[in-house]
Amino acid sequence: MPPKKVQMDSKEGKPDEDLVSLAQPGETWEQTEEKVKDILVDKLKLQRGIEIERAHRTGKPAANNTRPRPIVVKFLRFKDRSAVLERAKNLRGTNIYINEDYTDTVRMKRKELLPKLWEVRERGEIAFLRHDKLIIRPPQHSRA
Repeated sequence: MPPKKVQMDSKEGKPDEDLVSLAQPGETWEQTEEKVKDILVDKLKLQRGIEIERAHRTGKPAANNTRPRPIVVKFLRFKDRSAVLERAKNLRGTNIYINEDYTDTVRMKRKELLPKLWEVRERGEIAFLRHDKLIIRPPQHSRA
């Protein structure tokens, strides 16, 4: 079974949507939204109180229908979106993934920064990408 994908979407540099992929052809928006709500409660252990403004599939179905299409989920509140991102680590070991989806400009900038990120990490420093910036911190040593 192919992995399912959950991706945070960013339009104009403002991340406010999520993508989740679980789909079957012919699924209604209501059915899609229910699937997302089930994941939020069952997998991410979030309350049912999270309100979704809309949830729908993106892209065209593949001819062989082997891979589910991503679902765009727009939350009513930014705090709900943040809670989903914070709990995304609960999906480790499953076929569901949560990633932020950035604009093409940000995506290209992040791609350019990847070689530098790997280089810094090989030196033992802490490095990660935040939006379109490379954050580098010296390694933390434990105190004896």
